[in-house]
Amino acid sequence: MEARYHVISHWETPASAYPRLSVGDWTIISQQRGEGIYKMGDYGAFYYVPDSIGLTVIKEGATAWFTDEPRQMYALAEIGLFRARGHVLVGGLGLGLIHHFLRQNAAVESVTTVERAPELERLVWPHMAVGELITGDFYNAVPELAAAGRSFDTIITDFLFGYQDDANWKALNEQRAFCRRHFPNAQFLEHSYQRWLDYERAQNLLPAGVLGGMYDQVKIVR
Repeated sequence: MEARYHVISHWETPASAYPRLSVGDWTIISQQRGEGIYKMGDYGAFYYVPDSIGLTVIKEGATAWFTDEPRQMYALAEIGLFRARGHVLVGGLGLGLIHHFLRQNAAVESVTTVERAPELERLVWPHMAVGELITGDFYNAVPELAAAGRSFDTIITDFLFGYQDDANWKALNEQRAFCRRHFPNAQFLEHSYQRWLDYERAQNLLPAGVLGGMYDQVKIVR
């Protein structure tokens, strides 16, 4: 099978404009991704960086929690643009990138975000404020929201570490069951475990600029 890849010589996302600041143990930093071929997802697609591109990373101490690298952005677009609907509950703020996609999704009526780290309200929230932000633990907030009579059509979470290993699949299933106990009619989307955008959809999105005009130069190479 012929390998398919995008050439990305420049990379810019909404997070590129965030100030590089620290609040408590949390820091937003710039990071370079050097020349190389990187996996786009699970569909035989890759992206090639001919020189280097700049990324934005948010860290808690020495732990990098989230980055705006291409594979992450495609996964967020898959959920935020195409799957989310109605009243949306988001667990984890991160760099707030999925909120930029949710804002473009006409099927989304409202967005409520729960974030445990108050530092991110100062670092990230001012740059993408969409809907309501609740500072607190997700597992405390969900039953409180249900008890208050709130209803959600979509629940999106992204705060489990690791990809598709046994421990995290177990944690994911427990998380899904927890959410469905309180909001049984909501669809549950977990970014890290959702399928990545397939190549054909990425091919349509890139030249069309649907992802918010992030691309300075992107070529489709067959």
